Amino acid sequence: RVISSAFSEMLLTASKIIIMGHKFSDLDSLGASYGISTLASFMNKPSYIVFNPEKTLALPLYKRIIEARHDCIFTTGDDLDSVIDDRTLLVITDTHRADFVENPEVYKKCKNIVVIDHHRKAVDAIDNAVIFYHETATSSTCEMVSELMQYIDRFSLPKLGAEALLGGIMLDSKNFCLHTGVRTFEAAAYLRSCGADTVEVKKLFADSMLTYSRKTAIVSSAKLYKDCAISFDTESDAVTRVASSQAADELLNLENINASFVMYKDGDEISISARSLGAVNVQLIMEQLGGGGHQNMAACQLKCDNYQKAYKVLLE
Repeated sequence: RVISSAFSEMLLTASKIIIMGHKFSDLDSLGASYGISTLASFMNKPSYIVFNPEKTLALPLYKRIIEARHDCIFTTGDDLDSVIDDRTLLVITDTHRADFVENPEVYKKCKNIVVIDHHRKAVDAIDNAVIFYHETATSSTCEMVSELMQYIDRFSLPKLGAEALLGGIMLDSKNFCLHTGVRTFEAAAYLRSCGADTVEVKKLFADSMLTYSRKTAIVSSAKLYKDCAISFDTESDAVTRVASSQAADELLNLENINASFVMYKDGDEISISARSLGAVNVQLIMEQLGGGGHQNMAACQLKCDNYQKAYKVLLE
């Protein structure tokens, strides 16, 4: 309640609101960003969401927001110089690391910053935020934003905003399996009362035939190491990142698998998507390789283009 009150004051006194998630945005990042943009609209403040549609895991939600013609503006952030002034408020969602935001230059230019995140705090956390709302016990950033909204007088969350937030909760909680507490279900109940249609939310997770076939190929070619499953995506195209992250989730459904790692090429680097059900802290493993994330969901990028080298480094 205290944080919601302080956040509302900052929104009311700001000239403009810029909302920015992390690189390679997902449903939790974009859902939370869009939810905050509906708050900005309620307070009659112009809002801008820094977003790259070429590098995202939340394209279905992005398309639905565009079709709904909501009055927020999507931008890559490169054209915001004329927007940013001393009263501009930057809200960062689903990350608290300055080098992992969608556009680091936008962060450097803004003086008034709010951070809303649920990941375990990293050493290089943003240290100049006016409000640093950090709660690792929650399932997702969307859950945190949903809670903040319930303390804002006369605010009515629109249906699409409720569905965006519920999608983020479902993604990061693995359909209410991980990091799910009483507050998670209370947030979901609030979103349902705002009109969130669970069928429409499920459609945000729909795969193309190409993505699904690639995902099953990655799962079927997995190797076992102790209680971990390790696999590779040997292709490199538009569905690589989505298929690899989904395959990492899917591998956890196999018997006696406590963690999964899927490697794929990303330019001249090899990225690793890591997942677990809690018995293995994949965040610690990814941090050793220069990445990070959450105990159950993490990733990293290795400066090499050889799968065998990457595989050896991961085993070590």
